[in-house]
Amino acid sequence: MTPYYTILLIVGITSLFASFLPIVLKKFRISYTIPLLVLGALLYFLETPLPWPNPVWEIDMTLRFSELVVIISLMVAGLKIGLNYSWKEWHNPLRLIGFTMPLFMAAVFLIAYYILGFDGPVAVLLAAVLAPTDPALASEIQLNKKQTVATKNVGVEYNLTAEAGLNDGLAFPFVFLAILWSKSDTLGIDEWKEWLGYYLLFKIIVGVIVGIVVGFAYSYMTHKLATPKARIIHQAFVALSLTLISYGLAEILDGYGFLSVFMAGLFAHYHKHTNNETTEGAPSLGFITNVEKFLIIFWMIFFGGSLMSGILNFNSLPTLGFGVFLVLIARPLLGYISLYKSGLGAKKKWAISFFGIRGIGSVFYLTYAIKHGNFEDVNHVFSIVAFIILLSIVLHGITTKRLMPKVNQE
Repeated sequence: MTPYYTILLIVGITSLFASFLPIVLKKFRISYTIPLLVLGALLYFLETPLPWPNPVWEIDMTLRFSELVVIISLMVAGLKIGLNYSWKEWHNPLRLIGFTMPLFMAAVFLIAYYILGFDGPVAVLLAAVLAPTDPALASEIQLNKKQTVATKNVGVEYNLTAEAGLNDGLAFPFVFLAILWSKSDTLGIDEWKEWLGYYLLFKIIVGVIVGIVVGFAYSYMTHKLATPKARIIHQAFVALSLTLISYGLAEILDGYGFLSVFMAGLFAHYHKHTNNETTEGAPSLGFITNVEKFLIIFWMIFFGGSLMSGILNFNSLPTLGFGVFLVLIARPLLGYISLYKSGLGAKKKWAISFFGIRGIGSVFYLTYAIKHGNFEDVNHVFSIVAFIILLSIVLHGITTKRLMPKVNQE
């Protein structure tokens, strides 16, 4: 039983350590994820009895853990945005979804296929896996509280939050495209029909509808309660409950649960917004945000351990250069181009474009595809994705707190 109690001790020390990080890091102005990454590497080096990757992560455990982190982060993002933004204010995040994301995917595919020499299914998989920005690891640069019509943020934080909320679901059709291709020699007319009709249209529509219905239903229910009754709702559990209900229901109905969770978060405040009511009975952000951070802590610990165990060893100089190009050139340039005539200043456009953090969502998509598809070069793909996530964590973790004050002065 000694390893069990050792694990309990490690969990307790790690969570306590993370609790004090904001105080320590205020002086150094770096993201809390970087010390956790180092801690994970140290714990691996000390051979602590944790289920470390060896070097590739165990598929089922990684799939479910990353899935849980992402859906909670999506609910947090949806609740913060709510219905406080006009259609015009949604234009900029939609530019990032409609232009930056597909162009970025095209760039990844072309480089992976024609330069790195991966086959078609793997090249599409890499494009899909690396397309979404991360709602979890980017939390420090996203909205930090629920917005109101009077005081809403329409700058960098809002655009990155809205983009992450949408593209984590919209990348899924392309993951399925890669899976379909991996199971057949070519993508014939039947495969394209199935993909367009079912994976692209049907699953998106179902996911969106389920999320709106769940969020609206909760909002309507609390709106109809008398104020004294609304006050005794245990708000701490509401956001987590809505996350699991919207995700589970959407997946049961063959929709995209990621989109459903985000939409449920947006519409959970529907009657509070339309009737200018108080927030009695509204989902609490505090509890679910703490759950999100608690899960991220341990994801970072295991990621640090995977780096020590050799997850990066399958990279080569071309794949390392590929990762640097995507993070430092492709995303910033394509993001800036898509925000042309957006009404934002140059500094804000560059910040939104630069801080397209890759993270836990990419790991979920990758493990999902490996579990359900038939891909070659899996270890190489894991290694490339791990390097890009590491580069993103370190680069953005060091620059965020230094650049954002200057950007917000514009």
